[in-house]
Amino acid sequence: MGRTRAAGTFVSGKVGSIEETDPSLVLTLARGLVVLNCFDKRRIDLSNKEIAELTGLSKPTVSRITYTLAKFGFLHYSDRMHRYSLGLAVLATAHPLLSHMKIKQIARPLMQQMANEVGGAVSIGMQFGTQMIYVESCSPAASVNPVMAGVGTQIPIYKTAMGRAYLAGLPDVVRQQLLDSITPGWDRKDSLYLAHVQEAIEQKNKWGFCLATDNLVKDTRSVGVPMQSQIDDHYYAFNCGVPVFRLKPNQIQTEIGPRLLTVVRDVEMALGTHELDTNRQFR
Repeated sequence: MGRTRAAGTFVSGKVGSIEETDPSLVLTLARGLVVLNCFDKRRIDLSNKEIAELTGLSKPTVSRITYTLAKFGFLHYSDRMHRYSLGLAVLATAHPLLSHMKIKQIARPLMQQMANEVGGAVSIGMQFGTQMIYVESCSPAASVNPVMAGVGTQIPIYKTAMGRAYLAGLPDVVRQQLLDSITPGWDRKDSLYLAHVQEAIEQKNKWGFCLATDNLVKDTRSVGVPMQSQIDDHYYAFNCGVPVFRLKPNQIQTEIGPRLLTVVRDVEMALGTHELDTNRQFR
């Protein structure tokens, strides 16, 4: 008997990543979701042949799935290009999720204020497989061309400030279960994943925030802060990315990190989840 993959730990990729022997799994539905997951900012439109190559499904199976998804509005088919792209039903389905996130309503004014003050983008994210996915983001009001990842953007969990903060902020048992699911063998002594996680935990315990090992946007520096408690059964993390030209030496650590930590604690206070956490060293 196969194991049911924990909620929120779906790993995108070929159909082989699905627990096909799980008796509770509706395999046709799972394959359809895998097809939808093929589309991202790099692959905005795909042919049936390309989807078959990405998923490992047969072309006839892919054709039936894409036809069905298009019939219900989750895919759009271009007669001119003979390719599929995501349909408006995806947006309509996501809207109730985003609009009813209490944390967004509470956090956005505080995030916008910080973004304006430091000249950087401030975002909230949640874990999705081996990625963090943005559910809210604010850019400086005065910026003409702000560098900001929009809602729905996915970033790596292990090396980004937000992902590292998220992992560091999880309870030990939850972190172990999550990482065992998305990266089996992550805690071997020679594993780079283990080193990333340990460093993130050390930073979070020392400062209350984590720094990125890799900055995804060129010439920016980022810092991340986890929330200390679940909100509506979910864990969240915040980040702030600031262009290098706006930063003084070490400012991301001595000023931006503590400033973001204050924002997150204010959000927690407003939501009634604040836990006193002292003895931080910012220098």
